[in-house]
Order: sequence, then C-alpha cells, then structure tokens
Amino acid sequence: MAPAGSYLYSTHRVRGPGNKRQNPNELRPGFDFNLFSLSFPESERYGAYVSGDHKIFGDQMVVYADGFYQNVKTHNELAPPATGSFETKGQTILAIPPHSPIAPGSEPPNTPTHAETGVPADAFNPFNPFEQIISGGTRARLAEFGNRLFDNETDAWLSTIGIKGDKLFDGSWGYDAGWRYSQIKNTQTGQQVSASRFNRILNQADPIFDPTSPQFIGTTVAFNPFGDYRNPIPSNQAAVEFARVHPKDEDTSKLWTLDATIYTTALFNLPAGGVGLAFGGQFRRESLTETPDMLNVEGDIVGNSPVPPAQGGRKAYAFYGETRIPIFSPVTSTYSRGDGKNPQVVSETHAAIPGFYSLEFTAGARFEEFLNNDTNVLVPKVGMRWQPFDEQLTLRATWGEGFREPSLEELFSSPVSTLEVTHDPLKGGLLESETNTLISSNPNLQPEDSRSFSGGVVYSPKYAPGLNLSVDFWDTERTGVVAAPLAQQVLDGNAIGIVERDAGGFITRILVANQNFGSQEARGWDFGLYYQRPTPWGTFTSQTQVTYLDEFLFPQYIQDFGPNPGNLAGRTTDVGASNEGWYKWKGNSSLEWTWKGFDLFTIVHYIDGFHEFTPNIHQHWVHQTFFIDGQLSYDFTALLPVEEQPVPGYSKGSKEVVRGKDGVPLEKASAQTSNYSRSILDHLLRGTIITIGCNNIFGEDPPKAYGEGGNAVGYPGFTYDATGRFVYGRLTKKF
Repeated sequence: MAPAGSYLYSTHRVRGPGNKRQNPNELRPGFDFNLFSLSFPESERYGAYVSGDHKIFGDQMVVYADGFYQNVKTHNELAPPATGSFETKGQTILAIPPHSPIAPGSEPPNTPTHAETGVPADAFNPFNPFEQIISGGTRARLAEFGNRLFDNETDAWLSTIGIKGDKLFDGSWGYDAGWRYSQIKNTQTGQQVSASRFNRILNQADPIFDPTSPQFIGTTVAFNPFGDYRNPIPSNQAAVEFARVHPKDEDTSKLWTLDATIYTTALFNLPAGGVGLAFGGQFRRESLTETPDMLNVEGDIVGNSPVPPAQGGRKAYAFYGETRIPIFSPVTSTYSRGDGKNPQVVSETHAAIPGFYSLEFTAGARFEEFLNNDTNVLVPKVGMRWQPFDEQLTLRATWGEGFREPSLEELFSSPVSTLEVTHDPLKGGLLESETNTLISSNPNLQPEDSRSFSGGVVYSPKYAPGLNLSVDFWDTERTGVVAAPLAQQVLDGNAIGIVERDAGGFITRILVANQNFGSQEARGWDFGLYYQRPTPWGTFTSQTQVTYLDEFLFPQYIQDFGPNPGNLAGRTTDVGASNEGWYKWKGNSSLEWTWKGFDLFTIVHYIDGFHEFTPNIHQHWVHQTFFIDGQLSYDFTALLPVEEQPVPGYSKGSKEVVRGKDGVPLEKASAQTSNYSRSILDHLLRGTIITIGCNNIFGEDPPKAYGEGGNAVGYPGFTYDATGRFVYGRLTKKF
C-alpha cells in the first residue's frame, strides 16, 4: 500500500473519473503494472517420443504403437494483488478497523459498519488515522506483499496402439484401426494473499499478536497499511509472511478414442481412373476435472471470487465416408515422326475433351451423435479440382458445413474473475478501467453451426520451372457462436447479464455467462508464391504466404468504432485490453539457400495494425510491424561419402525396397561401398546438425496499445512478447 499522503480521494473511482462525452481528458494516474510483472515467463520443458511397428503378415497386417510424454514448467510473476473495492459482492470483505474500538451501532454516520464488514467489536488498528472503519469502495494495491507468483507444471501424455493393413484383395484395399488415449494434467501453485488473514493482521486485538496465544506469529504489532512499500516497515514483515499463502490447483482433462477406417483407391474404375472410397466410425469419450485449492473454493484470495470445483464429461460416436471421383484425366498419344530410316517415337499428354485436361470431384459426410445431450448432426463436404488445359493451370473449390459442440471448459468449468473496461451509462459514461467481472460456464449451451466456401487458382508456368502462384478466396459463416458477452454490452442492454451496484449506485460486479451469442462471418483472400531454383552454387527457395481479411462481421459485438459498425476487420478484438486485433493483412516471406550440408534461412514476418481507443477515448492506430529472423545450419552428414548404389534393406526404408511376391528383395547391389558395420566417425557425424539463429534480428519493439487503459503491458500481448532480439544455438542428433 502507499503512504496516506499519496492517497487519491474521490466520491467515485479515482483511477478513471473521466466522462467520455463530457470530460474525456480527465484521467488520474494509477499503478504502473509493468514495473513489477515479468515481461516473459520462465519455462523449462522436456519430453520423449517412442514409436514402433511389427509386421505380422507383411504389409497386410501391421501392429503399431507410439507414446509421447512432455513436462512443461513455467514461472510467471504479476504485480502485487489489487484488492478491488474492499466491499465487492461475491468476495471476502476487506476492512481496516478504526483507530480505537467502536461499539457496534456507534459508527460515525455514512461510514462502514461492523455488521456490513464483519469487523469484530473489539477490533482496532493503531495506525488508522480515522475513528472509523475503512472499507466500502476503498481500493489498494498490496505492494508490500510482493508479486503474485504463478508456478505451473503441465504433464501431457499421448499413447496409441493399433493395427493396419494395405494392399489387400486386389491390392487397392486397406484398413487402419486404433485406440488412442491422451491426458493433460496442470498443477498451479504460487504465492497469493489470503483475504481472511489480511483482515486478521489489520486487527491489533487478534490473538495472533498475543505472545501467550498458540496462534502468535512472532510480532505484537498489527500491520500498518499506511507505509511506503519502497521503504518497508520492519514490524510489518511477520504479518506479511502470515498473510501470504500458497494455493494449489489441479486441472485434468482426458480423451480417449476408438476408431476404424476402411479404404480403397479403386472401388471401381471409370474411364478417367479408379473411384476412391474411405469409410469408418469412431467412439470418443472425454472428461474434465477442476480441483481448486480450498482457499480458492472459499474465495479467500484477495481480489478473487470463490472458485468451486467443476467436472464434466461426454461421450460421442460418429460415422463418416469420403469418395474421390475422377471425371476426366489426361490421355497419352504415341506416334512416330521423322523419315523411315530414323523414326522417332513421341508421346504427348493432352485432354481427351478440349477444356477438360483433368477433372475430379470429392464428396464426404460425417454423422455424429452426442450421448450427453441427445444431439446429432450430419454435415456434408464437396470439392472440385479442374485443370482445363494442362498441368500449368489448376482451379479448385470446396464447400462444406460444420458443427461444433461447446468445449467442456465452456460447459462445465469453474467461474473466472477478470477485469474489464466499462463506461457506465447510469453515471454519464463514467470510465471504469477495472470493472470486476465474473464469467461462468453454461451447461445449457447449444452447438455451433457453420458453412464454409473456398475457391482459387494455382498457376505453374512451364516457362518458369519451380514457380507456383496461388490465389484463394474463402468465406466462413458461423451461427450460434459461443462467447461470453462483454461487461459493456450488459451495461448497454445488448446482452444478458447481472449488474451489481453499491449503495452509491456504482458498479461492484458484473456477472455474465457463456452463451450462444449470434452469428459471425469472415471472408478474405490467401495469396501464395513458391519458387525453387537449383544452381551449381546450391538450391534457392523462396516462399511467400499472405492473408487478407476483407470482412469480419459480428453484429452482436460492441459497435464502438466509427464507420461500418459490425465489420471488425482492422479493429481490436477486445476494446478493454487490445491484446490483439482482427488484422487485415498478415504474411511471411522466406528465402532459403541449401548447399553441401549448409542451410541458410531468412524470413520476414508482417503483421498489420489495428484501430483501438486510448484511455481518453481518442481513436488510436496500433501500427504495423516487420520482424526478420535468420538461421544457419550445417548437417555433418554431408561430410560422409555417398554410396555408389544403395544396399537393399539398409539405406532405404522398408516401403522403398522393391520385393517379389515371396517378400524377397529384388534389388541387388553390384558394387557395395557402404558397410553394415559403420565406423565411429559415421555414427558421430550422420544425423548431426548444428544450428545458430536469431529471432527479431533488428530488435524491433512491439507496437504501443492502450485498450482504453486496460492493457496491462502496453502492447498486444496475444500477438507479441517483450523478448526483443533473441540469439540461440541448437545441436540436433538423429539416430
């Protein structure tokens, strides 16, 4: 907390008393969050992956299995806890007792009472300069208690066991069936401040300050909340240690699936080729368990609402099928030319019918039944690929419908407390940059439906071998979108929610829940350029991918921006934070050079800017950025001699070896130059790669973002981080 001389006094929220219509320039200073928080969490991870298979009857029956495990530990620090209003509905009430005890019912007029705050009758704090209880709309940042610490450990496990086969019957049939299990367990510990203990250390009459009490904490002096954290008060230390707590939360999600697919590349033959078919089924079971610490269950963490345990699960089964139907395919004509003495046989590939060099359609459907709510759906998908003249020009298009059941988090998770920026219409548009908002899950959510279309062209000119150009248009519509409304939408009467206010009519909390929130439509363009050029000095590869978001319509979203309300392309995704935007342009362009084991790679990242508001409700442009990364690798395998001719079964994968009907390899090595007994040098160098690289070579900073004063770090934190220039080295060994 801060010394009393530094306090800001007002009849309403001192951080943001500005009225955006009457006095938009009024904004008082607040706590500098960035001076305390980590810019980038510390992390440590390790993992292992193993896989294997065994042929029981050649390629026709293969048993396979794999396993993956990863452990990730992260440490993050945020600024010391903010109390919010001492009396916030749904949270443990905080209160500083009066300078000397006051009998209940004898409190000064218009001040907090013992009854409303729960302050004991004999409670007092000798450092309180006022003969009254301090509570109500009082807010503080508990800087003397240190940063909030968050230590997360995530254990992820994935395993698969299955059986598959290929080349069955006439050689065109195959199957794949398997069981897969995955589990993610997240354990969060850290350092917080207990609300109940904070109240106790403020009360000089509490037994924790009595040396004869078994609850004695080692000091006889109550916590002085009016000191300066930059010059800590020695007598406060024991009280601070007592109020610090270390809650432990555990969340576990599990998913297991059993599926089987049968396929053929030639169900029957058409003049243009074989008709492909795949069909199968799946059974899926998933569960979610959230077990918060009792401190969180009871709401005994400063600034947080109670977090009850939560669990949920569901089962579903599905059937699906997909087919590929070739309508036209190129034909090859062979003829002779030249004189009779030196004839030349020439083969040419051309369209059987002009304008239809190649044409094929794909079609698929999926039926899914969700057993937890008796919901079922059938969604189709069709596609087309057409080459009218030759392989230089390809036209392609897809159309499909989609269906998404709400996630278990959206359905069953524990409530989440957050802070949002609002302008209270009942207070003349009063700016509140930290409105306490509680977001709850909703077990009654309905599924989302979607429709999507994409169509484009690929051009690969013969006059420029290695060049590919592509342009694609896409459009996606979603209905019944699952989202939690913004607190501002509730205040404006545009969304369902509950607004809780204190006796003065000021907002204490807004309660919202996930809901099916309307429709969205996004459309745009994808552009691609790929060019590869082999030369005597190595192979050069250039690749560019660009996405343009032409329109993002979300009519139910807050319409606070100027023209074209509802089209959010080029605007912030969250007006009260600006952690990212609906970027109109995003793209990457890379250039790679490979030669004799060397690999030099550079890439340019471009992210467009977006519009948002400053704390003074002036429109602000978060500027676009360019970032350049570079990497140089060397593969020591290039130092080893190359075999004159591959050794069957050794230098090829099992599927690459040509075998007879009896399974015996048909390949023979006429000049074996490699040895089954590889040298130590061979073992050391083969598959060894050394890499050095640099991300953000020129040390560009993220762009400035305000989010109406609600952005905690000063830049779009979901898109950028504060790492800056990052140089790294890596040694890779493949066995």
